[in-house]
Amino acid sequence: MGIGSKITKALGLKKPWIETVKVNELEKELMHIDNQILLISKEIERLEKQKRELFRKGIGKSDVEKLLLAEKIKDLDAEIKMKLKEYNRLMKQRRALSNLIRLKKWEDKLKEKGIWEKLKSIEPDKLMQMLTNVEFEEKMFEENIDKINQILGAEFARVEVDESTKEILQLWEKVEKAELAPEAVEEQLSVKVRAEAEEEEEKEKEKEVV
Repeated sequence: MGIGSKITKALGLKKPWIETVKVNELEKELMHIDNQILLISKEIERLEKQKRELFRKGIGKSDVEKLLLAEKIKDLDAEIKMKLKEYNRLMKQRRALSNLIRLKKWEDKLKEKGIWEKLKSIEPDKLMQMLTNVEFEEKMFEENIDKINQILGAEFARVEVDESTKEILQLWEKVEKAELAPEAVEEQLSVKVRAEAEEEEEKEKEKEVV
């Protein structure tokens, strides 16, 4: 189910959904998504804290104990990866919904320019996908017209966990040799999130090469 389908289902809308939906309904759904994002953010932070604690626990331990702790750290990485995928999915929904709210607030002006009818003709999933890829300026309506026309002319987190047992063991070794402070490795232990747009660009480049 795409972003548009999920939102229209959540709001109980039927076609033409963009015409019938109210701004206050969209804002309530936005608040619901914000609460979900907040909960997942707290859960990710809790798991990251557990990783840091496991790493500190391994300082000075035997290699056998370190291997077990390293596996536990990687287990947490896998769990965080799933949480981050959900986090980024919700962030995409949030951006699309936030942009839709702006369009609804500009409805009368968009009708005057003949743009609203074009927006109505776009399938919900397609329109919401378009709205995940645009950032409207918090300025006057006229300054965003070009961006709206761009999305009308148009017909996302990869999460990478790049930690292996070997890398974790190397970090412990550096801490034990006083080459790194425990605090210094915390950022290295964190899962790195890559924007979906960057991933898509890389895929497109790979296709061009092939």
